[in-house]
Amino acid sequence: MNSVLVVDLFAGAGGLSLGFDKPEDIETIGNIEYDITSLAPNFETILAVEKDDEARDTYELNNLGVETKSDITDVRSFDEWSDADVVIGGPPCQGFSTLNQTKTEDLDDERNQLWREYFRAVNDIEPAVFLIENVPRFFETEQFEKAKETAESLGYAVTAQKIDMEEFGVPQSRTRGFIFGSKYGQVSEIMPTDEGVNTVRDAIGDLSFEPTGDNLHTGRNVHQITKDRMEHVPYGGDRRDIPYELLPDCWKDEDGFTDSFGRNKWDVPSATIRGGFYDPMQGRFVHPEADRAYTLREGARIQTFPDSFEFASTARTVIAKQIGNAVPPKMSYELSVHIHSHLSSNGYF
Repeated sequence: MNSVLVVDLFAGAGGLSLGFDKPEDIETIGNIEYDITSLAPNFETILAVEKDDEARDTYELNNLGVETKSDITDVRSFDEWSDADVVIGGPPCQGFSTLNQTKTEDLDDERNQLWREYFRAVNDIEPAVFLIENVPRFFETEQFEKAKETAESLGYAVTAQKIDMEEFGVPQSRTRGFIFGSKYGQVSEIMPTDEGVNTVRDAIGDLSFEPTGDNLHTGRNVHQITKDRMEHVPYGGDRRDIPYELLPDCWKDEDGFTDSFGRNKWDVPSATIRGGFYDPMQGRFVHPEADRAYTLREGARIQTFPDSFEFASTARTVIAKQIGNAVPPKMSYELSVHIHSHLSSNGYF
């Protein structure tokens, strides 16, 4: 069968492309064995667009031969790639994040307008199917309604679905919104897999408690006060377990965000991996037993990046951001199978 051609917009480090193009790379993540190759469709990405230079470097390192472009606004026309069957991508969503305290009705962050550039590409390419990934809050905004209207005006039936990725074998609780658009009628909602829940232990239990420094199993040097705080957090606990005298002043008299210094549990999925997962102050990122935050390798595995995936940067903060911002490749693979099934059932092939 000929390859199904893909254009990946706002491609980041390549989590979506990896699941579409090279799912065989993620068959084994730690002690997790995914049954992938028997169902893997034949997708091939022909263009990836990513503005961030460091993320694009990582994409190019892992996707030799794929044409890349930088700022989507600098691509005057996408007609050159009109042979693509599918367009995928995640327009930046920082403005819609639940960590952004702006009222939903007041969101006017310029990054929330980049979906318009996405649909400019869709209009030029006219793919059979498109896929957008964003935070669930996007569905609550006027921008989503405008995006849906735009898609429908271009001849696409739209399906919007919130997905918790732990239901698809990803070893973390991570909920995101996905928008399917199809020229062949509505894409059905994707149903959870029957493989069961994968856990923190499944993903990283074989790695040493003490970071070795090998292949990104690298920790963060922290101040003694940070170590002291983590030592007081019990299994499954968080910053509320830290003695008052060890708390920073800004935490002593407020009950706000409690996931800081949160310690994960072994036999459940991890908390959501975000760009700051190497810092215990940023969320529930403390190792189940060791008094440290997740290493880069642990975060990458929980995001279902294989140990063979390479990051172009040597800067911890840059790598962590690329990991945290990505669509987990295992989820991407499941989405690719679903899209392929939709196209096949509608006689596209």
